[in-house]
Amino acid sequence: MKLDDGLKQELIAAIKENKDVPESFKNLLFPPKEQPKEIELRYGIKEREEDILADTMAMPFQPIKQFGVTKEGNEHNMLIFGDNLQALKYLKKQQDEGKIEKIKLIYIDPPFASNEEMKGTKGELAYGDLIAGAKFVEGLRKRLVFMRELLSDDGTIYVHLDARTSHYVKVVLDELFPSFEVAEIVWVCGLMGSGKFYPKAHETIFCYKSKYSSFDPPRRLGYSERITSALMKDKDGWYYTRGRESSGGENYLKTYICKDPKLSKEEALKLANSERPQTAWSVWIGKEDLAKEFNDYPVGTYAYTSREKTGYPTQKPEALLARIIEASSSKGDIVLDCFAGSGTTGVVAEKLGRRWIMADSSKLSIYTIIKRMHNSKKEIGNKGNALRPKTFTLYNAGLYEDHDFIIKMGEENFKRFALDLFQVESKAFEINGLVMDGTLLNCPVKVFSQEGYLTAEYVDQLDEVVGEYIKSRMFIIAPASRVYFLQDFIEKNGVRYYVLRIPYSVIDELHKRTFTRPLQPTSLKDINQNIEQIGFDFIRPPNVKATYYKQKPKDKLIEEELIIQIEEFEAVQRSKEPVKFDDPKDALSMVMVDRDYNGKYFNMTDYFFADKIKKEEYKVRIPIANLLGENVCIIFMDIFGNERVEVKKRWDFNGERND
Repeated sequence: MKLDDGLKQELIAAIKENKDVPESFKNLLFPPKEQPKEIELRYGIKEREEDILADTMAMPFQPIKQFGVTKEGNEHNMLIFGDNLQALKYLKKQQDEGKIEKIKLIYIDPPFASNEEMKGTKGELAYGDLIAGAKFVEGLRKRLVFMRELLSDDGTIYVHLDARTSHYVKVVLDELFPSFEVAEIVWVCGLMGSGKFYPKAHETIFCYKSKYSSFDPPRRLGYSERITSALMKDKDGWYYTRGRESSGGENYLKTYICKDPKLSKEEALKLANSERPQTAWSVWIGKEDLAKEFNDYPVGTYAYTSREKTGYPTQKPEALLARIIEASSSKGDIVLDCFAGSGTTGVVAEKLGRRWIMADSSKLSIYTIIKRMHNSKKEIGNKGNALRPKTFTLYNAGLYEDHDFIIKMGEENFKRFALDLFQVESKAFEINGLVMDGTLLNCPVKVFSQEGYLTAEYVDQLDEVVGEYIKSRMFIIAPASRVYFLQDFIEKNGVRYYVLRIPYSVIDELHKRTFTRPLQPTSLKDINQNIEQIGFDFIRPPNVKATYYKQKPKDKLIEEELIIQIEEFEAVQRSKEPVKFDDPKDALSMVMVDRDYNGKYFNMTDYFFADKIKKEEYKVRIPIANLLGENVCIIFMDIFGNERVEVKKRWDFNGERND
């Protein structure tokens, strides 16, 4: 808006006289931007959707282990260890390339709980809670942006939250899914609280359903006993009852439920129930009947049955997920849960004939899911015969097995992996006769061979060939073991030749941020750690020295226990800025045990967090009464997610000591 002469003079006078500029000039000098037509949630760290989609790193999936056998090229279910944001970006890339289908149903139960709610059966922490407030909302929003992109046109998403976060996230969901039908589901999960304030009794599940999506609601409840016992026949043989059928509308002296005189009373009731559209509520269903039908289990924290119990914090009952999956998907559809936790979503999807993709940044979650998949029963509620799960594969995303696998993967696979790793746009082109493999930040990229060595002399020769055709920089991707100089780039004649090493912590030139891993917890004090990961790295087993023996503990009912005494523990870090520890043992996250190792997969029976181990003077105590097999598998894990795996025979614990 232009100022007229009078307003200009008024403004100049105020400035000359050192007076406050009148409030009326605020909108004249700084006119507000056009306000959004819809409500939106605003906070300082909110990023544009375009930036989220473009800047998020897509970490390629490295297959670690396949459970089950399938023919090459056949589809199989996916379990992904790593930051789910990076995993979602790579899933989107795979969708764009036609490698996976669109997702029909997404259910997420993000970590929103308090310290008390995050305790496991032994009081330990399962995974870090996203920091509350704006950081939590934005972290979840970023993931929801990718989930929206992954969702099919006829898909549905369910977001499970509690009272402290649901109001904020509801606004975010309205922004991201404006044309979707919305339902707010109140799940009565059992009373929780100290008694000092109103106890928590429910959680909220938001359902956003595409207008093209099918919906198969939970089964219709039948008429209550009060209604069925009062049914009468008129002179034509039609069944009716006194009063009206619903809680609204006009009053009627009679309401007919069936007008087919050929049917018996039981047949008339069955037909009437099948034709009534309401899912649950009706004055024709007594409140007691409603409560009995829709409260699956006695009230208690999260209300899963003892048959389902995994010991994992915030585990949800199978019956809850069964209702969601049956209502919003069909057999053969893909169901996604990227906050997998105990794996209830995937287990129920498996039982109901759906395909599934699960992801989590917690190793405790991953091992819980693997165990659960191999020990579940066919029926919901973990009943019936043993379930034989279809083939599924465990992948690492962002944290990869040791770099020896690079040499084994072959030249073409290595090139594809390298380009994906650094988000390079893959396209072959020539510069002065030399073939380039792609572009990054509008600059040429060359993938160096797995053989040979990248030296300063090589860069000199490269500059002689392409230097005059490059504006300012070029990127060279190479295995770190093949690079024979330390600096991140070599500058020649005004052109910078950047080296992107594999393994490598992301360089500032690319992402303006340093590499961080999703840290594994050591105790409840870690509950508010940020689970986001930036960049990628390779798994390097920690150095561990331990002794193994039996002992008869004093003042305990058990007769004997196995002891793992951790003498030394040190995380192996190859980083420019390694994390410093006052005591190398502070890098310990947890110890997991499989008492009866079958040699095929780790079937976790016990887990011990570092805070408890430290209190026991770095002893891990295993009651021997429950030891079943000849082989014991032990995983020592550091806070970076690196593992040292030891397999011990039962007799390796033969040495005895007194407590």
